[in-house]
Amino acid sequence: MGRRPLPWLLPLLLAAAFANEQCPMNVSRPAPENAYQVNDVLWVGEPNKSYTPAAYRPVQGGGFVLCTCETGACIRKCCPENWAYVDGGKCSELNASLGVKFEVPRLVNENGTVSAYETGLFHLVYGKLTCGDKYLLTPSLNKTDSFQITKTGWLLNESGAIIAPPDKFCLESFSTDNFQTLPVVCSPELENEATGGNIFYTIGMILSLPFLFSTFLVYALIRDLRNLHGKSLMCHVATLMVAYTSLITVQFVTNTVNEEWCVFLAYAVQFSFLASFFWLNVMCFDLWWTFSGFRPLRGNIQEHEAKKFIIYSIYAWGGTALITIITYGTEEYLPASAIRPDFGIRSCWFASFTATLLYFYGPIGILLFSNLLMFIHTAIMIVKHMKDARVLNGSESRRNVDHEKQRFMLYLKLFIVMGVTWLAEIISWASGSNGSEKYWYVTDIGNSLQGVLIFLIFVCKKRVFKFIKQKTLSAISTF
Repeated sequence: MGRRPLPWLLPLLLAAAFANEQCPMNVSRPAPENAYQVNDVLWVGEPNKSYTPAAYRPVQGGGFVLCTCETGACIRKCCPENWAYVDGGKCSELNASLGVKFEVPRLVNENGTVSAYETGLFHLVYGKLTCGDKYLLTPSLNKTDSFQITKTGWLLNESGAIIAPPDKFCLESFSTDNFQTLPVVCSPELENEATGGNIFYTIGMILSLPFLFSTFLVYALIRDLRNLHGKSLMCHVATLMVAYTSLITVQFVTNTVNEEWCVFLAYAVQFSFLASFFWLNVMCFDLWWTFSGFRPLRGNIQEHEAKKFIIYSIYAWGGTALITIITYGTEEYLPASAIRPDFGIRSCWFASFTATLLYFYGPIGILLFSNLLMFIHTAIMIVKHMKDARVLNGSESRRNVDHEKQRFMLYLKLFIVMGVTWLAEIISWASGSNGSEKYWYVTDIGNSLQGVLIFLIFVCKKRVFKFIKQKTLSAISTF
């Protein structure tokens, strides 16, 4: 028969386990100077009150702190005291004349707050959640969102199943619901995703950045490559660099960045990605226009290309800016019932499926579909031109067709790289989280490595290598 463990071993292990941990919700208060420890128990005051290892932490250099949320129940309030969520998603100071009183509800269902706890029962912790993705429970809109809060500060659904522990949600009054108190909850899915495909996605984007920069640099420094095609590619690559940089930043700082920077980063990601797809659309259109037989603009080749580039720039930058301005306008000037982006509420991105579709994936899908139509039509016209060249039997005619055919193949590769992978991205997003995320990792990683693929398509060519060699030899000879 084995011996019993030494009676002091378990308390010692418990004390050691808690020694280097922060108090729950990072809320604590100093213990009185006369506090003393006997085995695992902290004794405080006269008459003595005892605290278990879970309720206190040793302080480096001596002394102890008492964990407020272990000695009593805590509730996190999303906004500061006497502030609330006004017009959907921003903490704003309340006018005293409104008479809004923050209460912790016992039970809230589709009919509103059924009952609330007395004031002072909970210790209130102020400040927004630091998790990534979040969601809002709105029982007035969805009966299944009905919730209750226990005396220990846990969030449960109406039937008693656990939704979140005290440190995974915050409560706040929402002006859009007649200042009803509702919970904003950390989404558990993001924590699972962050340890899986998102890590590889972020690594892929980081790897892509130097290749995107190299592609931009090659086309910027070599004059022979700075034609209409080259300038359009440079704009596409530049916007993709900004998009990747913004998205990488979001991945790393979502949990720590303040609301203003969070909103800025969201707009930066939206604008730069949309701009990259508008410039891809420009390149597809320019190729289609070349084979369409439409009359070119007046002037010589340089003037003709300069005019086209101005028109393309107005279209690409203007279209992107228009969508971004509409997104901003709906957030700032339309009522909460409108489809608003709500950047910064759940994460540094859109808060709803409909808003993401309307202001991001919808426009991208339309651009990709138009690219597909133009490629199909261009392929048909190339076949026709090749037949005409054989009939004419002219070497110049055949060279022109061969040159444009090569350009078509380049853009076709780019369209496959961006079009197919992003189409899969849209399908993956639209299908939601249904346990099949691992099947989309390949396309997600393909999206993140687009910078590498673009470099291989547009820089790793004999013609470009020849220009690079000439430029390098010219630079060396000047020293």
